[in-house]
Amino acid sequence: MFFRKKQKDTDPVELYNVGIFTAEDVSDDTYTDWTDQLMDAAENVGTTEHIMLEGYDPGQLKILSERFPKVNLNDNFFLLNVIDYDAIREETKQLEREQKWKAFFNRIPLEEYMDAEDRVVLDASKTLLCTNNLQEAIRFLVKQARD
Repeated sequence: MFFRKKQKDTDPVELYNVGIFTAEDVSDDTYTDWTDQLMDAAENVGTTEHIMLEGYDPGQLKILSERFPKVNLNDNFFLLNVIDYDAIREETKQLEREQKWKAFFNRIPLEEYMDAEDRVVLDASKTLLCTNNLQEAIRFLVKQARD
């Protein structure tokens, strides 16, 4: 009664990051529409990010082209990864180890922490799905939510 451990109700939900890559500038309305469709489909979308292809790491694009040869990386595409909180914490610790003095004085800019998080959640080697089709991405998220 008093010393009984509290049981967890359910397993934690696995959340996904959806990277929306665009070759050209997409209107805010289009991006919002895509994001709304993805987030409304299943409740397992943790974050979405809009990334312009021209500013993305060519090495990561090469990995994607090798892993997903049918995807046209010159067109708009959707990249789905699991949000790995342990890997994000490890990447943050690595950042703070590399910049010890800035970390000590709490001077590491927020942008650098966000870049560290992006490196983890957009890692092409851990991508579960990469597709040009929005409906395929939605089906994948719905299937993952059921499993």
